[in-house]
This record gives sequence, C-alpha cells and structure tokens, in this order.
Amino acid sequence: MRASHDTRNETVARLRRGYVSGRLGTDTFDRRIDHALHAESHEQLRGLTLDLPAAPAASPLERLRALGRRARRPGLLSLAPQLAAGRIVLGRSSGCQLVLADDTVSRRHAELRLVDGRWHLRDLGSSNGTWVNGRRVVEAEVVAGDDVQLGACRLRL
Repeated sequence: MRASHDTRNETVARLRRGYVSGRLGTDTFDRRIDHALHAESHEQLRGLTLDLPAAPAASPLERLRALGRRARRPGLLSLAPQLAAGRIVLGRSSGCQLVLADDTVSRRHAELRLVDGRWHLRDLGSSNGTWVNGRRVVEAEVVAGDDVQLGACRLRL
C-alpha cells in the first residue's frame, strides 16, 4: 500500500527516538532516514523500525481496545446518535464519528449513509481503497455481517 505522509512522519519520529535513546548509531540513523524519505510503501516504512521499541504512549487504537475491554464487549462502541442521524464518517481524523487509528486509513476514508432504509458505504477518495467482501468499491450497499476493509484495517458490520 502507498505510504501516507503521516506514516512517513511517524517513522521518522520513531527513528529519531531510537537515535536519541542510543539504539541506533549515526550511520544507521542517516541511512534509515534516507530510506524513509524515499520509501514508496507502508511495508517499507514499517521495516525501518521493526527493531525499535514501540512508542511509550498508548496509541488511539490501544485506547479504543481498552475501552472495549472495559465494556466487556471488545471493539464495540456506542454509535447510537450517529446511527440515528443516518451518517457515519470513518477515518483517522479526530473529526470522524468512527476513528480508526491505522496509518493505511485516510483522514476521511469512507462514509456510511442511510438511504431509503439501506446502508451504503462510499469511499471518500482514500489513498488505499475501500473494500466490501473482498471487492474494491467506490460505493456499495452493505448489510450486517459484511466484511469491510479500509486500507489494511478490517471491520465486520
């Protein structure tokens, strides 16, 4: 999948933390920064930091998982007000109704909209695509049980 600007920035930040903490030497740091600036895919960027520890602060995805564990229903969030309104925007941005903390998900990736009593999923011009039941879509009607993929993030409705 194509590397996003945010993924590249996070990779550079992790490399900096690795250098400052003494886990990377100067030559290794320089080489990896050069590779990060020229990487074309998310996987290439991920490979540059595999030997470095994860960031100490909990990511938004980790906070979401913790919220699900506390509710004893993993992954479920209350979206009742948005469902009642008939529109849910999915993406990485904190302005979305359902925030997905995955670098392969665009800031405003897709929208679920209720049209004539049926739910439709529409891609909002994402970089890495929107998929329903294994097929890439621009817009598709979706029902409970459908597998949805936004970038590399998979959901089941």
